[in-house]
Amino acid sequence: MAGVMRALCGLLLLGTAAAAQSDYPRLHDVVGVASNDVLNVRAGPGASFPIVGELAYDARAVEVIRAEGNWGMVNVPEAVGWAALRFLAPRADGDISTVQRLTCGGTEPFWNIDILPGQSATIKTPVNYEVGDTFSVGLMRRAYNPLEKWVLMGAYGARNLSVVVAKTYCNNGMSDNEFGFDATVIVTGTDGYVLSGCCELSE
Repeated sequence: MAGVMRALCGLLLLGTAAAAQSDYPRLHDVVGVASNDVLNVRAGPGASFPIVGELAYDARAVEVIRAEGNWGMVNVPEAVGWAALRFLAPRADGDISTVQRLTCGGTEPFWNIDILPGQSATIKTPVNYEVGDTFSVGLMRRAYNPLEKWVLMGAYGARNLSVVVAKTYCNNGMSDNEFGFDATVIVTGTDGYVLSGCCELSE
């Protein structure tokens, strides 16, 4: 009986950990840091790791990609590191279903898309990098399958846009940063194309 109880407790702990990880990526605001101080970002999830960057005492919309213990993985310029979660407050509008802005990009060719769910999505590629193509888009919609995916659809004249965003590890090939969303962008119609890259939450 004791063995069964230990197994059940183990399953409950695993379930709790999985549920906690499902909360990420998510936007957070820095809290509880003095105005003359900064929130250190470290090379690993612990205070003994060297500092690789910092966040301002009033930094907003910081994307925590995933958590390990009481530490959250965040991106800083040209590096990825870990910040103490006790100084990072999750935002109510901070996950992919409620976020105000989503930005994605990739290489070969270099491209980016700035998405305002329910409003617009502007794609810039080497062909139109100055102004880009702006599509009218709907809201992000959940596609239910074992790998969490979200779909955004839109139109610009005779061209149609589909963006499929999967919640999974992604590296854009341009920096040492890590991302929690993989994206596929499909434009159909005249001069259609397909792009692949990574996304991050923004405001």
